[in-house]
Amino acid sequence: MSNHQNRNGKIEGKKRVLWRQLEQSGCLWSYAKNPDSIDDSLLIEKSLLYLEFEDLHKLCELYPMRQIQQVWRERLVSQGDYYGIINWLLAAMFFDIKKPDKYLKRYGKPRLEIRA
Repeated sequence: MSNHQNRNGKIEGKKRVLWRQLEQSGCLWSYAKNPDSIDDSLLIEKSLLYLEFEDLHKLCELYPMRQIQQVWRERLVSQGDYYGIINWLLAAMFFDIKKPDKYLKRYGKPRLEIRA
């Protein structure tokens, strides 16, 4: 087995661990019972919302922090106050943002879509 195949196998194994944890929490009831059916952004989003804080390090083993933070900003922070305390805790404790209130105020405004 090549290093590439071995690395991909480890990544898929870690994704399956996250998937199982999310499935056990009951938040994936509407998705197929196959971890391959969930895209990376959705796996990151659901993990940030539903996993225990100490389990979030598993995300960092799978994805770059930049990607995790981008998904967080686009999918959770953009919801404004809806995920208020969760976003504040993630900002301060997971992403190590020094002024979480200011950050969340800046990025927490939902973007308006203009449809033609």
